[in-house]
Amino acid sequence: MTTAPAVTAPLNSHLAEALDAGYELVLMLADGFDDTTAFEAPDGHMPIAWFLGHLACAKDYFSTIHQGREKAVTEEFSDNFADGADTNFTIVPPLEEMLRIYKETHRTIRDYVLEMGPEDFARKTPVFPDENMGEYAERFRTLGQALALTQMHDSFHAGQMAKLRIALGMESPV
Repeated sequence: MTTAPAVTAPLNSHLAEALDAGYELVLMLADGFDDTTAFEAPDGHMPIAWFLGHLACAKDYFSTIHQGREKAVTEEFSDNFADGADTNFTIVPPLEEMLRIYKETHRTIRDYVLEMGPEDFARKTPVFPDENMGEYAERFRTLGQALALTQMHDSFHAGQMAKLRIALGMESPV
């Protein structure tokens, strides 16, 4: 029967495009930084390098609990970019490597979305999300909700990245 792929393909494409929206915003906002400026931020802001690491860790976390993948980043890397962590920027890779990690973790989720069927979105992971996720932990257990949170996470931080660019005297594309 050919009706399922016809329904699934547009849904998957739509979800992949939604994931790409925040992702592409992040990449646009990271453009124009180099290995020096990627680690600079005025008071009240985090540097671009932090945003890339933080977002890559969140995407990697999605992949480990929903796709059963091995972690793409080390535990040290993950701990360094966790919310509330005292980030040690002396152990953060150069900007090009940070961008590569972010792109790779996004591509892993995007490829996964393109293979899913509608029934997959209600599926729960047997792994209980980390308690550090606070109010989002339970919602992150369901695949569809975890995808929505992952997409919104990129977009939320893109807004902060836009404010950082302005604070640094750079133009913001958004």
